[in-house]
Amino acid sequence: MLSRVAERLYWTARYLERAEDTARLVNAYTHLILDIPVGVVPGWEVLIEIVDAQQGFSQRYKNVSEQNVVKYLLANTDNPSSIAFAIHSARENVRTTRDVLPAQAWELVNELSLYVEVQARSAVARQSRFEFLTEVIARVQQINGLISTTVLRDHTLWFLHLGQLVERADMTSRIVDVGEAVILERGAGRLTQIPTLWANLLRSLSATSAFRRKVGPTLEGNTIFNFIVCDQQFPRSLLYCLNQIEEVVGMMRGPNGLLREIRTLSKKLMGFDAQAHSLPELHRFIDDVQGDIADLNNAISETWFHRVAE
Repeated sequence: MLSRVAERLYWTARYLERAEDTARLVNAYTHLILDIPVGVVPGWEVLIEIVDAQQGFSQRYKNVSEQNVVKYLLANTDNPSSIAFAIHSARENVRTTRDVLPAQAWELVNELSLYVEVQARSAVARQSRFEFLTEVIARVQQINGLISTTVLRDHTLWFLHLGQLVERADMTSRIVDVGEAVILERGAGRLTQIPTLWANLLRSLSATSAFRRKVGPTLEGNTIFNFIVCDQQFPRSLLYCLNQIEEVVGMMRGPNGLLREIRTLSKKLMGFDAQAHSLPELHRFIDDVQGDIADLNNAISETWFHRVAE
């Protein structure tokens, strides 16, 4: 497979995962706004911080209002973290790799792109937001289901799967990172709201049901952190994503250096227990992990997409 085709497949999956994760995030945060009294909930800038888009947002908007933040994350075509940008980019990548993907994949991605183009701006209003976000999530899942059941088990699927896992790990680390920061900031003054904030962190990752089944109904920060970061069975946990990345890279016969990098990060997570650390220490730990995931993406790019000539 040509490296440019592999890279487009990789980023197709990353953009689709980014659109779905952003939809889940905005959906969960909007529910949080409705559940917590006015003046208690963190500001809407939290969402901008999660996707690390402060600079781009401040250049476009003066006020960090609900309308501006939601518009920026749903409909802004210049924001790489927005649903509109992600879906459009996924469409362009699929369009140029149609010969290695099922014909229906192009149809579904193109239909989703047209839907987002028409509906994204009107979805800024709360009355239509939930319907739009739910539809985006459902359509991305439909595309992923088609891919997982019709694509040959070869490099096409492996690069798609690799992109999906890296993006998922990155978004999980970002949500936990900023969530920890908010809870750390709020802990001194409004302890009664902390369980609700932890619950929203679970909801942002669609992890509530899985957490209750495996851990129980009590929402404690350390157990939630361990579940989201270190659980080996939950598909959106950091450790699960890394284990799957290692498996995919192994099937692709990736270099030993890359495999060692993945295993080192996995061991770092496996040997970590939130019970033995303070909240500031957890925040610093997840900051480090987020940097490790960025390094992993760079290593994947250098290995398969932009190899330096010897």
